Amino acid sequence: MNRRAGVLALGAYAVLLYLTAPAWPDDWDGVGFLESVKHFDLGRFQPHPPGYPVYVALLRAAELVAGAPMRACVVVAVASGVVAVAFAWSAARSAVGERGAWAVATLVASTPLVWRVCSGVGSEAPALACAAACAWGLVSARRTQWAGAIALGLGVGLGLGVRLSWAPLYLAALVLAPPGARARACGAAAASSVAWLVPLVSIVGASRLYALTAAHFAGHAERWGGTVVTEPGGVRLRWMVRDVFVDGLGAGDGVLGAAIGLVLLLALALAIVAWRRVRWHGWGSAAVVVAPYLVWIALGQNLRDQPRHVLPLVVLLSAAIALPAARSRRAFAVVGALAILVATRTAFDAYARRTIPPPGAQLVELARAQPSPDRLDVFGVSSVRFFETTELAPHAFAAGALGDVQVRLTRLDALPSRVWVTSEVAGLQGSPWPLEHLATLCRPPRIERSAPCLEVYSWKLPYLRP
Repeated sequence: MNRRAGVLALGAYAVLLYLTAPAWPDDWDGVGFLESVKHFDLGRFQPHPPGYPVYVALLRAAELVAGAPMRACVVVAVASGVVAVAFAWSAARSAVGERGAWAVATLVASTPLVWRVCSGVGSEAPALACAAACAWGLVSARRTQWAGAIALGLGVGLGLGVRLSWAPLYLAALVLAPPGARARACGAAAASSVAWLVPLVSIVGASRLYALTAAHFAGHAERWGGTVVTEPGGVRLRWMVRDVFVDGLGAGDGVLGAAIGLVLLLALALAIVAWRRVRWHGWGSAAVVVAPYLVWIALGQNLRDQPRHVLPLVVLLSAAIALPAARSRRAFAVVGALAILVATRTAFDAYARRTIPPPGAQLVELARAQPSPDRLDVFGVSSVRFFETTELAPHAFAAGALGDVQVRLTRLDALPSRVWVTSEVAGLQGSPWPLEHLATLCRPPRIERSAPCLEVYSWKLPYLRP
């Protein structure tokens, strides 16, 4: 394939990503990123700590062209996806040749999880682009030390400012740098880290940044983050396997999921045979890259509700499966069949994600459809954050329990005529006043692991006038 074919392929990929992008963020974090485009405030989770300064800067730059925060998020995600695939193709080409490069780029680009992060709101897409730049830098540093070392260092430094939780992965890349390029790579990483850290500290303040980040980390570890502290036991291993193979690569139930699983097993077997035949001695390097991040997410990340945390593992596994296609026609055919099946699964997921809003976004539309929505107050947890970027923001309130709803109502200047509470609010069963079920708002579990369904109730209080 010539360069023109590569450019056309990347252009087609960008168009498809953009056309399949949803019109709303997927979760609480996504709403925070949208709001950070207009007003950066860690205390109000715009975005949440540690701040994602490089990602927010990219969003603000894109918003100057896109004209709206949501479009800016999509532009950054799509551009990051194109950059990540281009770097992956170039790195694989340098390592195993053009046929292997196309196999790697095609399989990586078509996986459901890569497609998801590269077409929506979230810092994973630019983080993946930075990680791909690191991979390209590692390969190139063996031939052109200056270019490879600078690319590696910038990928690490900027990547830490995009997504700090990928630090084990980025720092492992520096460890693997060739000795002649390591000092330059570390210098570029330090300089690019300072470039975002100094503005962040000056805007937020050192003590406030530390306090907010420490409080956020404590809450993540002890209450709502889904870490090994809150969810001990072997169930986390099951979630990781599900996240990688079901959400990441598309295997699972149904004919399509079973077919992907079978072909994936065959591709894995061929890859293992191929790596053994070439007597590959890179297992130590692979462990340096994978092991620290694997341990970190196994212990400290939300695997139950957020499959996006396994994105690096999905990409590395896809590349490992696809690379042997460079030397084996059988492996090339199997990888091609796997890519077709995976792309089919991705197409179904992308269509569902674009046409079925998250339950929180559905709740907003349900409230808008009511007569006199300005006389309705809605109480919930994560779902009510979707109101923050709408005209109904003054009528949506966070409440963890029914008592919080009562306290909030006593503090309002004017009582609403109707009160809705969602199933996220604790204590609904013990309500002294009747609850009328209004709606069940759902999204397919494959694209909504955290809370596929949300129940909405009307709370009949005696002092509210109809």
